[in-house]
Amino acid sequence: MNYREEINVSKKNKEEYLSTLQDLIAKKQKDAFEARKEYAKDIIANGDKYRDEFKKMLGWPLVNETNNKIELISKEKLADEDGYSVWRMQFEVLGCLRVSGLFFKQECEEKKPFVIVQHGGEGTPELISGIYNGDSSNYNDMLERTVKYGVHAFAPQVLLWNIEQFGVEYDRKNIDGQLKSIGGSITAVEIFAIQRILDYFEKEDYVSNFGMLGLSYGGFYTLFTTAVEKRIKSAVSCSFFNKRDAVGWSDWVWQNSAKMFDDAETACLVYPRKLCIRVGDKDDLFNYKKSEESFERVKELCADVGMDWVDFEVFEGTHEFFYDDMPIERLVNDLK
Repeated sequence: MNYREEINVSKKNKEEYLSTLQDLIAKKQKDAFEARKEYAKDIIANGDKYRDEFKKMLGWPLVNETNNKIELISKEKLADEDGYSVWRMQFEVLGCLRVSGLFFKQECEEKKPFVIVQHGGEGTPELISGIYNGDSSNYNDMLERTVKYGVHAFAPQVLLWNIEQFGVEYDRKNIDGQLKSIGGSITAVEIFAIQRILDYFEKEDYVSNFGMLGLSYGGFYTLFTTAVEKRIKSAVSCSFFNKRDAVGWSDWVWQNSAKMFDDAETACLVYPRKLCIRVGDKDDLFNYKKSEESFERVKELCADVGMDWVDFEVFEGTHEFFYDDMPIERLVNDLK
């Protein structure tokens, strides 16, 4: 072909395609919000029904799976600390999947609460516990601050570690896509694994009630796992709660999820158990104003039952775990 032109001649077409696509999405998002309002109007009164729908949305293995067995593969004592010991544990679930984490066991005779402490993006159980060099980064010692209240804690490893640091390469979004193509999701797999870990510790005579807390992706897993798992009596989700229209990462959304469950509706699945939500006013990833808007939706859904079960606050800080111990202390008291 003899015709030639400068590269920027078609730039306007591309700009118009992008802008009109964004306009189209915004319109469909508004339609989805209205559909979600109608869909979830009685979610507080019918939590179990909506919980089942939520699990169907997340997919296998939260649905269509009968193998709930968990096998302890290894347990290694790492250290004796002041009042507790530290163990690295590995389990097998679903017949082949190896999951691991660090267990912080209180040295005591009586039963104690057990708290899942979940890391976020590029995190590990070792990072949040400060065992590399004493620095827990933006987790602000959240695990040590939890253990000091005399509870057992388990920090699971999920598919979020820093690839450059550990040299174990993976593509979370690609793996999530593979799982979604067969009816599951990485979220469903990792929530399922946490549930099986609860199964294991539920049988131990030193464990009483379950709680969970986490930062960022850990806040995501805290909110979603607590929505699914009714054995978790109290939870603290930090630096996640928002609106998926604003933060629609591919592993945080599902087909038609905007018509069914946004963060507000997911939070309502925790009722009447206890939920604490914290977001930073200087968070550079998630705009806290969107979090406030989402919490207004929670208030609407809870008009008939009140808000005693849930606590929301914007703290002074960035994308980090808050420094105030009050939510941790309250979680522990909820479990006693």
